[in-house]
Amino acid sequence: MTIPVHNASHWIPADTTLSGTNICLRPLRPDHFESLIEMGRDPRIWTNFPSDRSDPTVHRRYLEAMFAEMQAGQIHAFVIEKTENGEIAGLTRLFHLNPTHRHCEIGTWLGTDHWHSGINTESKFLLMAYCFEHLQMLRVQFRTDADNLRSRKALEKLGAQLEGIIRKERIRDNGQTRDAAIYSILDDEWAFVRERLLERMHRAKIPHEARRHEAETWGNAAASSRNEYEC
Repeated sequence: MTIPVHNASHWIPADTTLSGTNICLRPLRPDHFESLIEMGRDPRIWTNFPSDRSDPTVHRRYLEAMFAEMQAGQIHAFVIEKTENGEIAGLTRLFHLNPTHRHCEIGTWLGTDHWHSGINTESKFLLMAYCFEHLQMLRVQFRTDADNLRSRKALEKLGAQLEGIIRKERIRDNGQTRDAAIYSILDDEWAFVRERLLERMHRAKIPHEARRHEAETWGNAAASSRNEYEC
């Protein structure tokens, strides 16, 4: 299936910046490339991606192509910047933008030092809040390797619904085929997902001892419920 390419520059202004508590999503610029390329040298990041961008030359070509797509209004890519020190933690983007039918896809990667940090949750929250509350999107889609159980679990914890598996969805750079798991969140699901993510991010900030005390106070049932939202 060929996905139509739309110019969405009128829909998402080029200077769009999304600010949260711990991170800020800033539009990708060429001066971000070196930091992203250096962070992307770790091959573990690309284990379940269609292409291995641990080679700096390959990664630079990829970023240059992505920036060209941004300039053409076909996608909007953001670097994920930590507010405490300005460190870049990864990259996320809105792509397959369709202003007519009001939907898009989100893709993200993080440096390994930022895995399990809560940054992925907050970046997805900021993007989805922008998509549903500002752009009035009807649907936000996510796609991952069907064998990438870590990514699939993270999407399910976000509240995304599995729609199905696309078999042999693409050919990797190494010549092997991959199946893709497709997830989505709809506009009429966003209110529930939003509250769930806010609760999850709030609980991630509670010190361990306070969390343990709270669990003892409210009993095992409450503790079990909290585990569902733990970052």
